[in-house]
Amino acid sequence: MRCSLLDTIFLSEKRKDLLLFLKDGPKAKEEIREHFAFPWKSMIPQIKKLLEWNLVTYENDTYSLTPTGEAIVENMQNLIMSLNTHEENLEYWSDHDLGPIPRELLYRIGDLEQCEILEPDLPSIFEQQEEILRRINGSSRISTFISVYHPSYFLPFSSYLERGIELNVIMTEQVYDILQDDMRTDTGSSQDQNPLSASLKKEYEKEIGALLNSGGSHVLIYRKDVRPVSITVTDRVLSFSLSDRNGRYTNRIIVSSTPRALKWGEDLFKYYMDRSEILNKQSVSKRSS
Repeated sequence: MRCSLLDTIFLSEKRKDLLLFLKDGPKAKEEIREHFAFPWKSMIPQIKKLLEWNLVTYENDTYSLTPTGEAIVENMQNLIMSLNTHEENLEYWSDHDLGPIPRELLYRIGDLEQCEILEPDLPSIFEQQEEILRRINGSSRISTFISVYHPSYFLPFSSYLERGIELNVIMTEQVYDILQDDMRTDTGSSQDQNPLSASLKKEYEKEIGALLNSGGSHVLIYRKDVRPVSITVTDRVLSFSLSDRNGRYTNRIIVSSTPRALKWGEDLFKYYMDRSEILNKQSVSKRSS
């Protein structure tokens, strides 16, 4: 009895791996023989089944995918990548709220196949931010989404702008309101509840001023409820975090630097950028002056 096409592809690692190998282009018999670490005799029956299903063609001692084979292998690879992504970090995907990821990007979750999860313990939690900054170093453009307020998030901004780095920042309305309140706080008042010292606050205000007034930055406000905890995507690295299923912040951050992951991150950031409002910097300058 002839097995189904699904069985033909997935019940044999040799057939599956050969199809993925041919996805990169036609291969001569010798190339296939050298690539796979098993006898050619064991490969012949597998190739025969792929030929029967019109997934592979053989001509001039060269094997290649048919047009049907190309379409099937493209979808097969996406499925395998999605399964691998889910399997490798099952606990994270199970415990966190995926609602902020739009459906079209969930379908492409396999683009994060080679991601890693940074999960510091409490004593080294600030090292996590330093590690992200280290990976960002050398980027020519930075896009970041901020939905949890912490002064340290804003401290590198003026340095980025001084180096001519393109900077796009989306912050939630709540974060922007806190930022505005901090900027209006009188550091000399005894009633000041801000934990920042006067010197730190001066540096902080410099960073915020650079962000809000520089022509090299684009600031947007996001006013909707469904949102990730954070997104940072550059031309070198993607990092993002989600809340858990109960809406609580966690210190686990997904990080990747593969081209597929960077494109995925850019598309996620653009999704939220398209749903945000551009901040009127002139009105901000007038209020703060």
